[in-house]
Amino acid sequence: MAKPKNSSPKDDAESINFEDSFRRLNEMAEQLEAGGLTLAEATSRFEEGMKLVQTCNELLNNAELKITELKESYQPADVLAGFDDLEEDPDE
Repeated sequence: MAKPKNSSPKDDAESINFEDSFRRLNEMAEQLEAGGLTLAEATSRFEEGMKLVQTCNELLNNAELKITELKESYQPADVLAGFDDLEEDPDE
């Protein structure tokens, strides 16, 4: 008997990386552009593609937020705190 899936959408988004999602999105775009799909297949690809776009956007937003937080945690005052002696007049 199959076990029910207990993962949340957030867990799914974290298990998928940006590169794989973007690669799959490009493959699906090529399939849609090439034609030859039935309406049902094309609709299914489009739906999956829209979900991948959402996943990619979430991953990019999370990366941007992390970068912003890291930049803010390393303020110039923190970096220069040990160099207070250098601010003295060199002519003294």
